[in-house]
Amino acid sequence: MTEEEVKRIADAISAERFQPYLDECGGDPLVALRLYCWDGEASRAFLSALRDFEVSMRNAFHSRLAGRYGRSDWWDSPRVRLTAKGFQQVRSARLALQQELGAANVTPDDMVAKLTLGFWVGLTGRGQNYEMQFWNPALRHAFHGYRGRRGALQQQLDHVRRFRNRIGHHERICHRHLEKDYETLLRLLDYVSLEKAALHRRFSQIPDVLARKPLVLAGAEPIRL
Repeated sequence: MTEEEVKRIADAISAERFQPYLDECGGDPLVALRLYCWDGEASRAFLSALRDFEVSMRNAFHSRLAGRYGRSDWWDSPRVRLTAKGFQQVRSARLALQQELGAANVTPDDMVAKLTLGFWVGLTGRGQNYEMQFWNPALRHAFHGYRGRRGALQQQLDHVRRFRNRIGHHERICHRHLEKDYETLLRLLDYVSLEKAALHRRFSQIPDVLARKPLVLAGAEPIRL
């Protein structure tokens, strides 16, 4: 790849977005471009585990809360008191689905899929007496083998939420301690689905991708797009 080609690609990425990669690579544009490409590879590898964690957790929460309130649209139960933010998240999801599917066609399963990870993580928070409403009677049972405090777990869940959002918004992750992020994600996946956690421990691309980083930056292994 010529210097001119690297420059044109960097210009397409934008100077502001490319600068942190240059900073991390001592100002070398070619190495910075390799890092940029590896960053995308790492993001793609993490998406699989993040997807399985989010889907498993929200399904476990939904099952527990539907059972507690005796209805599949438990968020509409008069016994449920959501925070203002939680109420708005439900309202936004419902309105979006009504516009997409028609009001008469929106099902509870549609809502479960539409509600954001932030909504589900928020249910483990403290607002609106969530600990007594949701955590103690229902949600703590969704995390098999967890014996710690709600607040400590909520911090880990929010850490994963923010990590997921970085990837979802195409922000760089190469500066993070990604090995630790992976450990946290696997630990949380263990709580909600031992089987899925075992699957990722056996087949995940993440360890191989993380090990490739120095080789990609040195040009010893090719970039992957």
